[in-house]
Amino acid sequence: MHQYRGAGGTRPHRALFGGLSTDNWTAYADLAAAGELRARVSVLLLPAPMGGSADDVRKGLAELRRPESADPRLLRVIGVKIFADGVPPNRTAWMKEPYAGGGHGALCVHGETPALQVDELREMIRTAHEAGFQLGVHVTGDRAIDTVVDAFVAADEAAPRPDARHYVIHGDFIGAASLAKLAAHGYGINMNPAIKWTISDLMDEVVGPRRSAYQWPVRSAMEAGIAVCASSDAPITEPDWRQGVAAMMLRESKASGRPSGPEQCVSLAEALRAYTVNAARQDFAEEWKGTVETGKVADLCVLDRPLLGLDPHAITDTEVDLTVFDGRIVHER
Repeated sequence: MHQYRGAGGTRPHRALFGGLSTDNWTAYADLAAAGELRARVSVLLLPAPMGGSADDVRKGLAELRRPESADPRLLRVIGVKIFADGVPPNRTAWMKEPYAGGGHGALCVHGETPALQVDELREMIRTAHEAGFQLGVHVTGDRAIDTVVDAFVAADEAAPRPDARHYVIHGDFIGAASLAKLAAHGYGINMNPAIKWTISDLMDEVVGPRRSAYQWPVRSAMEAGIAVCASSDAPITEPDWRQGVAAMMLRESKASGRPSGPEQCVSLAEALRAYTVNAARQDFAEEWKGTVETGKVADLCVLDRPLLGLDPHAITDTEVDLTVFDGRIVHER
């Protein structure tokens, strides 16, 4: 946590894993009750394992329920996480077009056929939606993403909730149609620009240059009207917003430095919103955090130089001189 604060962070996310999670939750809750939790922790319940079913979701939610917190602004359960498919580098994301070398990947939920898996996933999403939870669904392949977004819409049509704020986690290859549906329903997407920076060259080999360049279409998502969030997916990449912001502005490969889909680059202000006010909205907390203004919590960091006008390549070289959490200095260089 000290390293996280040294990067200017105050808002980690955690997934709560069924029966194995009780000790994890208790540890965070004890810190919060003692006034020693120096970050805001938003928790997603994980009621079903990868390969799980709607019955697993129902059973998991009944057993997990919503744990109590001494201070919901420090520690709270905000929703449910479901895994829909795998990841593109492993060729397990469910894609419309085949991977280089063949195969389309698959959904990672219960079901003997793709059609039965689609039905199962829709039921898993409907179950969590009707239970009143916000849904964050891990989904990366374009075919799987369309399935998830359609399931969000179908669940809301069956049991309307005016502000559910479900969101796609990762959304690597989301297409225009699904972006439009997310925007129309006030749903979101949480992308991973530092992973894009890390694997750009590898993905050329996995899906070909055209699809690789499109992966994580941040600008398209913003132009569709979605409040895009960004995150590190730690420990996949370091939980450092500076690398994420630079990657969103540059879309260059870590290995070769070459551009990968430069038409999807965004501005500094747009990238910063993905880590601040948009992320607060994802947490249903935009009224009290996410921007520096009167009446909101004092969560902020002070850098050793201005970001405005700075070469994006130099953003990762900036130093965090000070991190303030809830009005208290928790890191000072």
